[in-house]
Amino acid sequence: MALAHDPDTFATIERLDLPRNAHCLDIGAGRGSVAIWLAETLPDAQVTASDLDVTSVRENSLSNLSLKEIDLQNDDLGSELYDLVHCRAVLCFLPIRTEVLSNILKSLKPGGAFVATEMDFRRIASGPSRFWATFWTAYLEFTASQGWDLEFGARLPGFLAKTGFAEIDARHIQPVLNHSGKTAGAAEAQTWSLTLATLAPQLIGGGFMTESMLSEALSIIRNSKAWTAGPGFMITSARRPVE
Repeated sequence: MALAHDPDTFATIERLDLPRNAHCLDIGAGRGSVAIWLAETLPDAQVTASDLDVTSVRENSLSNLSLKEIDLQNDDLGSELYDLVHCRAVLCFLPIRTEVLSNILKSLKPGGAFVATEMDFRRIASGPSRFWATFWTAYLEFTASQGWDLEFGARLPGFLAKTGFAEIDARHIQPVLNHSGKTAGAAEAQTWSLTLATLAPQLIGGGFMTESMLSEALSIIRNSKAWTAGPGFMITSARRPVE
């Protein structure tokens, strides 16, 4: 996901014109690509990479980058601490996502910025074929049974507006999957290939799809000669009002 989405994330953050000494929190840091980029780009900033488990954060020698284990569903992030909070594909998987989001927004300083990339599956069921639509509809039925909301990205801008946040910018991104080369589309195809293979026992065992349906979908995703629209994402940025 870092290979597929970091360029859009970096471009969004660069437009925010953060202070040089910004305090930044990267939630769900994974291997830490966003947190490391922030620490390198803003050497006077203080950057915290957080996750349930931070042992996967890539080894680095950045003195302005710290690691912190945070459980969003139980830990208080504090109040008015950060100039930037970033997360990617985190909130849509949490059953108490709106409560967690309120906690995140409270942790921003007045004028602080929030950047999130969340799933937005609204368009995937519309094509490119009847099978593709049927497959992803079945996948969405499975995710709903898990308490996930893979259309949360589409609802996030409206939630931020109701919360009083300003300068809201939201863009739907729908990667084109192609399992070749070192492109964003290849990285996205690899992500879904691994995800679906990992979830296969639950998808098939739970009766959401047949083994042949999953195999056909994976053959499309793994086809280096195919160019197929994949699931979408919404990348959203917003700022907490100063007053």
